[in-house]
Amino acid sequence: MGLSYANGNALVMAATQGSGQASMAELVAAAHTRHAQMYALSLSGTLEGTGTRWWASYRWQPEDTLSPVGAFARDADQPYLNLHVSQPIHLRRDGSSGLVALLDLRNLLAQGYRPYVLSDGSLLVFAEDRRSIRAGLAFNF
Repeated sequence: MGLSYANGNALVMAATQGSGQASMAELVAAAHTRHAQMYALSLSGTLEGTGTRWWASYRWQPEDTLSPVGAFARDADQPYLNLHVSQPIHLRRDGSSGLVALLDLRNLLAQGYRPYVLSDGSLLVFAEDRRSIRAGLAFNF
């Protein structure tokens, strides 16, 4: 288990005034830095019998921030809710494994998306981290 805390400056974007539409120049002018805090929790373990290794983390920071707080903090590169699972695949009779299946789920709750409607009607979305699923196989020699 791990706990993290960071404080520092982050880029924030003020809400647009009026009809909710703004020009690109108004959005850029509304961006500024502000002091903010970040909290992170991570858990990991191994399931007995199967050898499945897992790691989960959640990092919280204020909703109006567009960039990481404490960009060089240990958990800064993995915002919001994440899950990583690795499962050895036993192909040999002796129980050793040369193959591992990997699953990496990022930003499971789709947090951190800040949409803005521009004055021409187009949509601009700022996102600190995109929601993603990655999977694959790793070969160990």
